[in-house]
Amino acid sequence: MKFSLIALLCCLVACTMAYPYPEGVDPSKLNWNPPTPDPRQKERWMLDGGYNKDQTGHDVHVQGQAPLWTSDNGRHEIDVAAKYGQHLGGPYGNSPPSYGGAGIYRFRW
Repeated sequence: MKFSLIALLCCLVACTMAYPYPEGVDPSKLNWNPPTPDPRQKERWMLDGGYNKDQTGHDVHVQGQAPLWTSDNGRHEIDVAAKYGQHLGGPYGNSPPSYGGAGIYRFRW
């Protein structure tokens, strides 16, 4: 218990000492302009699929990703992704379909 309190106290002191103190600092150094987004990152659309036929049947899969939201400065992005896959035919018959979905959050430093 004592160790936890000492560790917490040390963290609070370190945070207080690391807090920026802008007085006496050149104001031009405090202006931060966000980086311009890379134009290649604007293209976040993705569609992929495949089809395989062999002696054991057919494999089908499709997946996609699309942008949902981007912040004004381009540093925060949210995408949605989905996938579908299934094995059809062959000696073992059809497999149950495989579905999936995800939300992707991206932060650019």
